Amino acid sequence: MGMIFGSWVFCAGCASPDVKVPSSRPVAGRAWEIPLDDQATLDLQWIPAGTFAMGSPEADSFAKADEKPQARVTLTKGFWIGKTTVTIGQWKSMTGLGVRTQLVQMIHDDTLYDFDGKQETARDHMRFSRDADPAQYLAREFDSLPIYFVSWNDAMQYCKDLNERERAAGRLPAGYEYNLPTEAQWEYACRAGTTDATYAGPMMIENGKARVLDDLAWYSGNSTNGYTGKGFKVGGGTGGPHPVAQKQPNAWGLYDMTGNLWQWCRDWYGKYPGGDLTDPTGPATGTDRVNRGGSFGSGPRDERSANRAKNPPAEASAYRGFRIALCPVP
Repeated sequence: MGMIFGSWVFCAGCASPDVKVPSSRPVAGRAWEIPLDDQATLDLQWIPAGTFAMGSPEADSFAKADEKPQARVTLTKGFWIGKTTVTIGQWKSMTGLGVRTQLVQMIHDDTLYDFDGKQETARDHMRFSRDADPAQYLAREFDSLPIYFVSWNDAMQYCKDLNERERAAGRLPAGYEYNLPTEAQWEYACRAGTTDATYAGPMMIENGKARVLDDLAWYSGNSTNGYTGKGFKVGGGTGGPHPVAQKQPNAWGLYDMTGNLWQWCRDWYGKYPGGDLTDPTGPATGTDRVNRGGSFGSGPRDERSANRAKNPPAEASAYRGFRIALCPVP
């Protein structure tokens, strides 16, 4: 049975996405837990197929130009998406690298990448020194934090390695693969049947803060509250990535879809075509990749469900991470 939200229809699915059942592989309609090692698993929530309004309406005073025109998007197949962003512990279990060693690898990479038409190393693009102590660029480093200093390329390699591992284990469903979510999949999962600026309701901004975000997100208005240890300047204080799943989830059980770290999406960044779209995957080419969700250093306007950002795929920063999806092969 579908649920009606305004003029948009959402499929309710056939089972609770939070209920796990004993299984050797993912089962549609059920949450799925990927065993990584004795220390870590990856928890994914089931997201049912459905139709939603992607982007922002013309009347939205907070909307940015690249969120328009709004489109009616239909996702014809359900998919799974990470309950949280990938953590340092989950990254370490797959790659053997902590966030410090991940950063050191980037700093010492002499590969020239295309940054908006300019060929340079990721290190030089970020204005980092090859010989610097990496500690000066890091915040906290414990395993429950989302992994940061990962490029789009790094995130895609993680998905590729996970596909190889799960295929060899016989746990990869036919017609599905681990990948970054498309921009449409990400926004659909973030909204979880809602149509307001956030999945907890409309937004009012006063003095750089939005009350609706306080229970949902780590953003510039609260990320310094109670923060201890190494971090970055946020307003008049110090903030940084927080442990995952500390704020309220959305209706589909997803944490930190808003705030904490920006999240890479699969798509090239480009203008919205508007109209009716079915299983969109974004432009065929581009120079920047989409990221969504805002971060601990972002203002309220960046924490809206429709907000978009773009960055070169080789760029890695302390403000950006990713969550995986198990989705239909394009």
